[in-house]
Amino acid sequence: MTQFNRDGSIALGRSQFLGRPAVLDKLQRVRQAGKLGQPFLLVGPEGSGKENTALEFARLLNCSSPATCGPERLCESCVKALGFQHPDIHWIGPAPASLDDAGVRSLLEKKIANPFHQDPAAATSQVRIGDPENPEPMTIRSLIHFLRRRAFQSPFKVAIVADGHRMNQSAANAFLKTLEEPPPNTVIFLLTTGTDRMLPTILSRCQKLRFEPWSEDELAGLLADIGGVSDKQAGEAARTAEGNARRGLALLGEEARAVLDWAGRLFEGIHRGDRALAAIAADELHRGLMSHLCLPSDAGAKKMAVDNGPLRRDRAIQLCELLNLHYSDAVLLLELGDDRRPRLPASAELTARVAAARNTRSLLKDMERIEVSRREIDRNINIGLAMAVLFEGLIDHAERDKASGPPAGG
Repeated sequence: MTQFNRDGSIALGRSQFLGRPAVLDKLQRVRQAGKLGQPFLLVGPEGSGKENTALEFARLLNCSSPATCGPERLCESCVKALGFQHPDIHWIGPAPASLDDAGVRSLLEKKIANPFHQDPAAATSQVRIGDPENPEPMTIRSLIHFLRRRAFQSPFKVAIVADGHRMNQSAANAFLKTLEEPPPNTVIFLLTTGTDRMLPTILSRCQKLRFEPWSEDELAGLLADIGGVSDKQAGEAARTAEGNARRGLALLGEEARAVLDWAGRLFEGIHRGDRALAAIAADELHRGLMSHLCLPSDAGAKKMAVDNGPLRRDRAIQLCELLNLHYSDAVLLLELGDDRRPRLPASAELTARVAAARNTRSLLKDMERIEVSRREIDRNINIGLAMAVLFEGLIDHAERDKASGPPAGG
């Protein structure tokens, strides 16, 4: 298995994309049945391996020497596929309108280095339609132009659209005709975390394959291999990641660990009514600062400051997700007691103190509030305002529970 350095750079040459074997087997059976012509919709939670599975199938489909190609000696086609340079495989995803060819190449280089990399700008960008005569890179019209051309060196042309639910209305409508009548010898993958924001006419044209989160053991093994860490570190990250390989890999890095520490401090501060801590946190998130409380020095906090909107939003979204894990562990403690398996074992003592003054219903309402705020930030609302309102609401709710005491039966 390919290994990566802690900073995400390649440590050893990669011989495959890290796809899900069970889904790859299904795709191979579809191929053998001669049904590759109908587009595929890969549906599953964040970090469940949809993108790597589509890319790996594209590589295998166009491998020029399947009998001899392997980790020790890859064929030319596979080398190009793994480097995002194959002329018959085209990947696009949400991107800012300002992204040019150099920006696309920079993004692809990051994806080569880290198999689960996602550009933070994707969280607030769309898959756009593009100019009809000269479509920009990462647009639907650039993909349609690609599919209309004859294959350059392989039997199949493969198009992959990451975050298909982020196609804007005009892009989705423009893609309908291609999805309905794909050119010969083409394979189209649409990837999505959910179908609620996709046109019914698009859904009806696709054959759906569902992805489940990675099991904890699978993910721990994966993180140990690609993260170059001990089995213990990989296991802890896998437990916290809840089947999300993208989050699990991030948790092996210093920045994500600092955000996890920050989420724990906020969880504690919320339950002692520390409104000053909450207000400072909302302001720091808005300005792209890392809390100095989570790092050994002010210089370290300054090093982790981010200066653009997508990165600030990505950090705020990450903090919401990790804060929700703390609430989830408190719910597990109330419902299962000693039978629970906490996602954050290092915070077990804090979780027990919080759970003693709360009840399941109110904790679940707080988790819903955090998720609503996460979605609002994802949709481009003001970060500082969203987080300030969230933290104040969470503190008010915790204080009401403390004043009334948890009801009998939790």
